Amino acid sequence: MKKKWIAIGIVTILIVLIGVNVWNAQKATADLKVETTTLSKEVMTETVMIPGTLQLNKEQNVYYEMEKGEIAEILVEEGDEVEKGAELLRYENKQLNLEKRQNDLQIRSASLQLENLRKQHRKIDKELEKDKENELLQEEHDQIYLQEQMAVIDLEQSQIQTEVINEQMSNLTVKSKVDGTVLTVNEDATTEVMGEQPIIKIGSLNDYVVKGTISEYDALNVSVGQKAVLTSDAVPDKEWEGEVSFIGELPEDAGMPGLEQTDSTVLYPITITLDEKLNLKPGFKMLIEVITSEEEVDTLPIEAVEQEDDANYVYIVENGRAKRVEVKVGAVDPTKIEIVEGVEKDDEVIKNLPDNISDGAEVTVE
Repeated sequence: MKKKWIAIGIVTILIVLIGVNVWNAQKATADLKVETTTLSKEVMTETVMIPGTLQLNKEQNVYYEMEKGEIAEILVEEGDEVEKGAELLRYENKQLNLEKRQNDLQIRSASLQLENLRKQHRKIDKELEKDKENELLQEEHDQIYLQEQMAVIDLEQSQIQTEVINEQMSNLTVKSKVDGTVLTVNEDATTEVMGEQPIIKIGSLNDYVVKGTISEYDALNVSVGQKAVLTSDAVPDKEWEGEVSFIGELPEDAGMPGLEQTDSTVLYPITITLDEKLNLKPGFKMLIEVITSEEEVDTLPIEAVEQEDDANYVYIVENGRAKRVEVKVGAVDPTKIEIVEGVEKDDEVIKNLPDNISDGAEVTVE
């Protein structure tokens, strides 16, 4: 009997607790006070974030070229201002000098031989005028004429060789390809294996670009002419404006032997031209934010949208009750989100969603 009364007591307590909880829930739901908002026209931007490096826009690295011979003279010093076409250094190539001397002798020899054959040709022409029926003279004439033509060919070949040697000789003087400042001169670079270090480095310290790489997916949305905003961790409170000036048609390292591209390594080079001067140094790491689209659209505060699985919802106030509506969204930024469809311009959308909000709940708009 005692156990029966204990059981009845426990059941009674449970009923009371459940009733209290239901009453509290109904009371809390009935007391929901909310703020509402409506669609607002705002400019939304979509961006692509790209890591990059600050580099000189125009630069030239002059490496030691073993096949040209030994460096005879370096003609510039660090800090020199040079113009395009200015001489930087000269090589001395003893083998090429010997080939030039040999070629000069060949031309002299071919010229003397040709002149001798032409004299013989003129002489036998005169003899044939006096004795036109002489077959031996005619045969000798034809032979001399053939030798003369062969001598002309030999001379032309030597002259072509002269042009080749002169071109090689001119290449022994290395000239600047850009206007700029001589940044470094490293005479010891002539002893580096494979010329890994430049002997001379030239660049313009007033003309920078930022270079990076973008994935194949981002390359579909980024195009030349789009605006970009650049920042650097070294100067956290500063940003600079620029423009996409170049996107490579081929991925980096494409076609290079021994390098196989995989889906995860397909990257395209990109260059950003700066609209203003940066007081930074080449090599600084930069973050590039390319603006791929900029459009005025309907938006709501981001806290007004509830995400569940792959769907997005908002709550609209109708006749004092919250109505859950699925919406299609677009661009997002830290404070607002684009509403593509699902909400009309006059709909009152609950702004800050209470934790206990539910479809059909009674609400009071403050």
